Amino acid sequence: MKRLIIVMTAIALLLSSCSSISQMMSSGAEAPMWYPGGRNVSGAVCFVSLGTSATRSGARDDALNNLLTQVSGYLGYDVVGRYYRELGANGSVQEIALEIDSTFTSNGPDGTVYYYVLAYAESPVIEPLRSQERLVQEEMNARVSALRESAMENYRSNRDVSAICDLLDAMVIASSYEMLDEANSPQALLETASGWLGQLEIRVTDEDPSKATATVRVVRDRGLLSPSVVQAPLSANFPIHAHDGSYGTFFVPFVTGDNGRFVFEEYYPPMASSGTVTFTLDIDGRIDQVAAAAGEAFIHDFRLLCHSISASFDYQMTGRLARSTVMVIMDEFDENGNLLDSSYARDAFIDYLNREGIQTAVASMGDADFSTAIDSIVSNFSQYEWVVWSAVELADVPVQPDDYTVYVAQGYTILLNTRTLEISNIDDISRSVDWGTDRQACLEEIFSLYGYTVASNMTPYF
Repeated sequence: MKRLIIVMTAIALLLSSCSSISQMMSSGAEAPMWYPGGRNVSGAVCFVSLGTSATRSGARDDALNNLLTQVSGYLGYDVVGRYYRELGANGSVQEIALEIDSTFTSNGPDGTVYYYVLAYAESPVIEPLRSQERLVQEEMNARVSALRESAMENYRSNRDVSAICDLLDAMVIASSYEMLDEANSPQALLETASGWLGQLEIRVTDEDPSKATATVRVVRDRGLLSPSVVQAPLSANFPIHAHDGSYGTFFVPFVTGDNGRFVFEEYYPPMASSGTVTFTLDIDGRIDQVAAAAGEAFIHDFRLLCHSISASFDYQMTGRLARSTVMVIMDEFDENGNLLDSSYARDAFIDYLNREGIQTAVASMGDADFSTAIDSIVSNFSQYEWVVWSAVELADVPVQPDDYTVYVAQGYTILLNTRTLEISNIDDISRSVDWGTDRQACLEEIFSLYGYTVASNMTPYF
């Protein structure tokens, strides 16, 4: 830890002395061997400073002022005014166990006086005086440095998106704490991340629009030699036909494998029969964290660049029922088992199928039981290869305070293939709920929602 502190101090001194070094070297002035790196002494922290002036006393005053400025940076609070007189008079500061070890004076050809100071502070005395703020600052700086190292390792291993995420995480820290190293500044990190991001490209190949499948690859675009980017998180966005009959957009996360690619396949049941699948980098959450720490203006251009990296393909799936007509039998019953003359569930079910390009016909089985209904279907509707039969009824309806009533629709729905006499699907779990004081409005709502839900659940079988 002591060695680390001394090294970090030397780095800080070197950075703060760059202009002085440049001035000294260009002037041809002589410098001591210990400038600017100082000397490592066990149990002590080394400080080195340089002052210049037209006179020796002026150069000495400038060097002592610079020395205490460096000590202030190390402690995390200003001590120049507090200790300047004591250091100038005694060559030491008792409270922080600081003592000047060596000085060196030289003159430049133009007459400028260069005054060098080498000083040490005892670690057991000065360390406890360091402010918590400074200690936290150094810890945060170390964390950012570690994230930068991780980013470089990820980049060398073709994990470009992981590398960019490391830098985004580092930006969050660097935007909240003052960085000691310029390379750890938010702007420097952003420039590196933007350069890496700008090299990425998403490529879609082997599309099969009739099945909504494609191979997706992420590469570091370098012309003919474009290495694949592994472990890259992507989001696949595509349209879905929701349970309530509306259309929306669904997002499914993917990650490229060791070969930098993955195969997208239609597997989500409510996926619309036609539309566009778009692939984008899935790092918006990391960008949002930077925006929260540094402001949207800081990360705005990076966000736009990220969103511009995308690829897509159009699809038009052809279902088994696209060229046939489905017979839909869906009767509604009240809580006492009485057949209702409404057809909310059936109308919603048909609306869902029609929007997916499936033609329908309608019929009713009345209050026929299951076996009777199946026999009737086979006998009377054999011209339809596919028949949907459903009986949906109200559950017992409890009355709530303020005369509100809770209504629940539940049912039993099958998809029958009349050619093979096989039941391809059974839905006996769908339910819908509504409540209110207007019974008719509630029945319309729950039966309609039931119809849409069952249609959505059966979509994969179409």
